[in-house]
Amino acid sequence: MSSIRILPENISNKIAAGEVIERPASVVKELVENSIDASAKNIYVNIENSGKKLIAVVDDGLGMDSDDALLCLEAHATSKILKEDDINNIVTMGFRGEALPSIASISRFRLRTRKQNMVEGTEVIVHGGRFISENPIGCAPGTEIRISDIFFNTPARKKFLKSAVTEEKHIHEALCLLALANPEIAFELKMDGRTVISTPADKDILPRLGVLLGNHAVSSMVPIDFENSGIKVNGYISVPGFVKNNRREQRIFINGRPIKTNIAYSAIRDAYDTMIMKGSYPVVTLYVNLSPRDVDINVHPAKHEARFRNERLMSSVIRQGISEALRKAVKPVSAVSTQKLSLNSILQGAEVSYIERQVLNIESTDVLPIQTEITPEKPKIGKPILSTLNKPIKNPTKPKKDLPESGNLNLDLVTDEKDVKMESNYSFKKEKISLPGSGNINVIGNLDDTYILGTSDIGLIIIDQHAAHERILYEKMLNSSPDESNSQKLLMPITVTLSRIEANIINKKQAVFNNLGFEIEPFGEDTVLVTAIPPDFPMDNISGLISDLLDEIISNGESIKKIDDSIIAGAACKLAVKAHDKISLLESNELIRRLSRCNLPFSCPHGRPTVINISFKELEKRFGRKL
Repeated sequence: MSSIRILPENISNKIAAGEVIERPASVVKELVENSIDASAKNIYVNIENSGKKLIAVVDDGLGMDSDDALLCLEAHATSKILKEDDINNIVTMGFRGEALPSIASISRFRLRTRKQNMVEGTEVIVHGGRFISENPIGCAPGTEIRISDIFFNTPARKKFLKSAVTEEKHIHEALCLLALANPEIAFELKMDGRTVISTPADKDILPRLGVLLGNHAVSSMVPIDFENSGIKVNGYISVPGFVKNNRREQRIFINGRPIKTNIAYSAIRDAYDTMIMKGSYPVVTLYVNLSPRDVDINVHPAKHEARFRNERLMSSVIRQGISEALRKAVKPVSAVSTQKLSLNSILQGAEVSYIERQVLNIESTDVLPIQTEITPEKPKIGKPILSTLNKPIKNPTKPKKDLPESGNLNLDLVTDEKDVKMESNYSFKKEKISLPGSGNINVIGNLDDTYILGTSDIGLIIIDQHAAHERILYEKMLNSSPDESNSQKLLMPITVTLSRIEANIINKKQAVFNNLGFEIEPFGEDTVLVTAIPPDFPMDNISGLISDLLDEIISNGESIKKIDDSIIAGAACKLAVKAHDKISLLESNELIRRLSRCNLPFSCPHGRPTVINISFKELEKRFGRKL
């Protein structure tokens, strides 16, 4: 007897759902893509309980008759492909015919649809892949699909869903991508009754970029319009001075379809080359159009990957287009400008061009003239970086009794040769600094402006200055109680423009930010007002740092404690001295002394080691003194 069986349709649909429907955002993506293919001019999406309770998509597209309303729920039923060759010339968003039956198999599904020229519509109800009913009904032209209780019949899948904040972020991103790809269609997204996205139709993509990404991002972007070898590249890219610490704000569209492709990501990185630091990512919204026969999108069931006939050509054209746009944007200033900009306006995120930001002399005066020629110079000594060591959260005004007696030397401002000379002649207070397992430590210098070198009774001590400072700040913020003064009031509040979903997250997690020392007030739909910050928080990029902290929230699961700890760890990482930042010998000693007081001094909040001991025995072995 044969052991091979043909799977029943309800089981095969659930298997397909595992590939196509990863989370509620996948449902939104598939349904909205169908609305786009149906030539809809207006698409409305309503979400309840991050999509777990309800996902409703309504459009004013072509609609379906009763026969098509039933056929669309059959596996591999599609109107997009008629013959084999059509697979090589796909111009629609959907084409596989898997989405609707897959969605219906893992939810309570209701479809209402009506063609424009028909008197009545059709309603089809399916629960967990089981057909319930099909009836004529009165409804508006177009299609309305309501998905309730997603994964109700597959609890193993449901338990893998993330927190409401995380799922909402994925839904927002899915609709954001489709809205950016189709500016001629009006989109509206509501979450729990609150409008999160509302974008009218427009031929120009720039207004939509402002709504979805925020005006602060758009003001730092320049247009790109380039064509070569039948490949057209256009869109908007940020100037080198405006970057993020991850690739989330890099959105690539191939023939109108959002695609994740390492070819484009690598080309972007190559185009910016040395203009941005490693680990920084420019904000990019890039549209690439080429012949459908030169790209294969039938790679993954979710259709978010692609293969190209000529990958090298694709990479080259994208790189050339971005490089040309950057050359036009970042060109030398030809004449002296009499424009004046205040320091406060810069710190508050004024719309200042990249060239203006590069030429501002921020050390001279509160009113800052724009220069004409700039010759970048490497600082001779360094910049003040460990100011956080001298600002305890518990009582910012408390005298620094535990600091070395440095006379007139400011521990935070060792920035010129005079200060370095004073430091070299300074006699440290005879205070023993020790770490468990390392003994008493004597700092002897810094290696590559990244590692603090010291000697002890057991051998050589190497301390990662960034990881050590992270641990110090993390425990300081973690141990501060709500009744302690851990906020620094701003003389002038700072306006921070965020995406609407980020502003929504701040409203939901207000208590978390308050515990960190932030005071943030709503100031419009996508703007917040920062009135107080932690004493250690740098003011040069408040918006970017708050956005980074929001990423920490989004990437976590349900546990509120886990979210709180992760935000604190993220804040500590942003505030800590970085690798290759120059710190003085005094600051190195003070950093080790503070590290020795930590509860867990041997790793940063993310688990990297802070201290490495190389014993005398190991050194003797390495040098062949002992076997």
